[in-house]
Amino acid sequence: MLVFGGLPLFYLELALGQYYRNGCITIWDKLCPMMKGIGYAICFIDLYMGMYYNTIIAWAFYYLFASFTSELPWTRCDNPWNTEHCLTLAERSLNSSNDSKSPAQEYFERSVLEIQRSDGIQSIGPLKWTLAFCLMAVFILVYFSLWKGVKSSGKVIFTFLFRIDNYKIAKVR
Repeated sequence: MLVFGGLPLFYLELALGQYYRNGCITIWDKLCPMMKGIGYAICFIDLYMGMYYNTIIAWAFYYLFASFTSELPWTRCDNPWNTEHCLTLAERSLNSSNDSKSPAQEYFERSVLEIQRSDGIQSIGPLKWTLAFCLMAVFILVYFSLWKGVKSSGKVIFTFLFRIDNYKIAKVR
């Protein structure tokens, strides 16, 4: 389905968008006014994908800010959020039960997400403000990276590629 339907439509949209210099909604409207819904569907899919990936990047920001300590909080099992099933790598090699969890897994589930405060899918629990602020910071970064268009972010890509080439040259030496 992807090879015969998705990719050809994607490349058709890219080619027509570049030719007409328009976005996804106007391209499908120019091609056939009845297909304007495809453009709206593409925009909604992009919106949902952006929310999904921005959430993952917000988790990475949370871990970045949490790592500014002398000892990482997800390396030991003596934290307030750990359960009796928490076992470090050395303890798991000696006694591995099916219920054992690593400190990193318990940190993510019980400290970052606070899954234990939720009763299930019906009640998702209270808002975690630290994660909300991290998500807001990600959206602000995305906004400022796209604010002046693709031309300004294209310059960043060239400097990134230049650094990769320098790394390869230094590695060869």
